[in-house]
Amino acid sequence: MSEWAAASMPTLSAPIRATILMLGATFISGLQSCLMRLIADHGIDAFQITLFRNLFGLISVFAIMLWFERRVPGTPWFWLIALSCVLHVASMLTFILGLSLLPLNESAALAFAAPLFVTIGAALFLGEKVRARRWSAVAAGFVGVLIILRPGVVPASLGAALILVSCMIGAAVTLMFKNFAGHERPTTLIFYQCLISSAFSVPGAAWVWVTPTWPIFAALASIGLIGTLGWLAFLRACRLIDASAIQPIEFVKLPSVAFFAYFMFGEVPDKWVWLGAAVIFSSTLYIAHREAVVARSSRRLTAPQ
Repeated sequence: MSEWAAASMPTLSAPIRATILMLGATFISGLQSCLMRLIADHGIDAFQITLFRNLFGLISVFAIMLWFERRVPGTPWFWLIALSCVLHVASMLTFILGLSLLPLNESAALAFAAPLFVTIGAALFLGEKVRARRWSAVAAGFVGVLIILRPGVVPASLGAALILVSCMIGAAVTLMFKNFAGHERPTTLIFYQCLISSAFSVPGAAWVWVTPTWPIFAALASIGLIGTLGWLAFLRACRLIDASAIQPIEFVKLPSVAFFAYFMFGEVPDKWVWLGAAVIFSSTLYIAHREAVVARSSRRLTAPQ
């Protein structure tokens, strides 16, 4: 992966390369969500979408590994990755179902809540110290969720509940990946994640199988191919500079989704979506900043004198 990125942008500084990669990953994420919604609207079940997303993701990352690494490396984390893939598939299923029931702009805004659940999970299950300032940021983030949902003003939405459930499950996957992400190459992790998730998706997809038309098949293939490229770009950007430095770029996802949603579905986000998304995103940005500060302090304390 590093060879691929270096060959693509050989003369640019690390911050600029990370920014370009993150912009690409964010744009891809918005496009992928819109394609999933389009496919679901054409009668393809969430199990099938999940299968094709992982299967074509597997094909694309396999090709990248053979081209740059000439081999498929093993991993000592196989069974832990397999366990995380059970949750990963569940997260994808609930997200796709939520997409099919909710305006795209609202689902994209609610998805910014995922880092909030990561912070809560790290404190409750990993014993990480989360101090008052980060808890305040988490609380502010959930105020942003309430701004979008407006309970008591807007009827409760199953789609919104599914998106938030997907964020919670996705947070669990993120916490599991913290155990081995620093010891494996991104391509290796994504390869095994796509391989195992594809296998888990087969029974459900077979049960609800609908043969897609050629245009829908092309869209299904596209979400797998571009989704993998987006993941690789995101992971590479995180390795080039601190996550807190590139976190603001993630907010570009909302206007990118708004662009695609308008031209593909005629959807226009209201002011509450923008306001709630801004509050959620500001809180997650602060959390990322605090994590970066703590990490730098720890490195200084453990560095040889």
